[in-house]
Amino acid sequence: MFSMKRWLIYLLLTFIFFLGFYFRLYGIKDNHSFWADEAYISSVARDLSSGKITIAEAVKLPGANYQPLALLISTFSFKLFGASEFSARLPYVIFGTIGILFAYLLAARLSDKSGGLLAAFLYAFSQLNLANSTQAKPYTAIESLILIILYLLFLVEEKKTKNVYLIHLSVIVTACLSTLFHLLGVLAWIPYIVFLLIKYYSKIPAVLLKPKRYFPFLILIGAALFIIKPLYLIKTLFTLQGGKLLPYNHTTLLRELFWRNYAFIILPSIFGIIASYRKNKNLTLGIIVYTAISIGLWNFRHYSHNIRYLLPVFGIFFVYFGVFWAEVGNGLFQKKSWLACLIVASLVFLGGYKIVRKPNIYYSPNADLYGDVQVADYKSVFSTLEKKFIDLSQIVVFNDLIDAQKWYLEKKVDACFMKGVAKPLPHPAAGGTMIYGTLDQFLREKAKHPRGLLIVEDWESILPEEIKQYAKKNMKLEFRIEGLPQAQGDNWPIEVYSWGME
Repeated sequence: MFSMKRWLIYLLLTFIFFLGFYFRLYGIKDNHSFWADEAYISSVARDLSSGKITIAEAVKLPGANYQPLALLISTFSFKLFGASEFSARLPYVIFGTIGILFAYLLAARLSDKSGGLLAAFLYAFSQLNLANSTQAKPYTAIESLILIILYLLFLVEEKKTKNVYLIHLSVIVTACLSTLFHLLGVLAWIPYIVFLLIKYYSKIPAVLLKPKRYFPFLILIGAALFIIKPLYLIKTLFTLQGGKLLPYNHTTLLRELFWRNYAFIILPSIFGIIASYRKNKNLTLGIIVYTAISIGLWNFRHYSHNIRYLLPVFGIFFVYFGVFWAEVGNGLFQKKSWLACLIVASLVFLGGYKIVRKPNIYYSPNADLYGDVQVADYKSVFSTLEKKFIDLSQIVVFNDLIDAQKWYLEKKVDACFMKGVAKPLPHPAAGGTMIYGTLDQFLREKAKHPRGLLIVEDWESILPEEIKQYAKKNMKLEFRIEGLPQAQGDNWPIEVYSWGME
């Protein structure tokens, strides 16, 4: 029976690991423009790192309050490397690279080392993973933390360690980190809770009757529940929206994503999960429940169908893709799983479908679903605006969102205009700025100022359409930026209109 030598396995894993890191690092090296969500959390982190606001103030801000650890990670990176797009994205390059290692470790435990290498290869060079590992958003961190939790639970189930309590402590800490990174990170508790209920259900009466024996563990769980408040966060995820528990239906998009784009990965991974059930029942059930809830939330609860919300689920699919083909190899080639995994990896690489074969300065988050992320070139827009209008302190700037302007322009938004706002209201994250929603309100605010600028995102944006059309017909177009230079063919144009500049 052929067995890959240990040195060759470590060599291949090291090669995949560092090449995956290089691909990710290469994708952030040119400091290309933030998109809106990246810009906002990074601007709050910049204010925090420069001492403009305190931690207590920062974590209470809308948009930052549900991802405090992401905020603190960016702040720490800014302290080390200075505030830039590169330093905001660097932590997620690192987290994405860590995920490569744990994809290998988990798949290797569930199958063998060949399956682990195939999983690591797919995880490292997946277009989806590379796109999300090069954004200043925490989803790739949650993806990696989920794999760490699953790996630790495998060690408990297989009794690979004597330090069971230490492993449980590590799982709890990792789940807490996931929860603090983003609201969706609270779902990391699901596989652990399912695992505990199934594996230790027979001990529940003993815990209730003799709690002193389990006192340290109960204190740890209680502290985590008190600090992280996962039950409150779970309740938030399932709060009725418009009186409905399941207000949305993205089934068509889900089918397109899973079947048309990723069936070649997802179908084998499903069979890999089924194959693992007999050996790792508790872990597998936890994974199934977690995956089902994550997909269900995306399909029926999320108002936006952004693929990044499913990223941790794809991390699991990548792992079980490797598990499946290792099992196939062991069955077809007389325990030579390496042969099947090598053939599959070669076909995936040569085909180049959903795999990146050479490092790029930009990995599109819209490769699987057009318009998933509005990757406009805000950096060029505000740079051009500053050069063209030197006396910005004497000019008002109207926008729909504050996000990108908060990062790229020292001048704050003077007024926001958003769809669905009937009565003016104060902006919760920009003191002194009001939000309006109608053309009449826009005209009244415009009349108060002799000179001003209106930022128009020329797509189906948050700016009310009637205001957009008024600007196109009645205001002066100062300039238009078609799109991000790095995202050729994926243009999100922005126009700047003015009044009183003659």
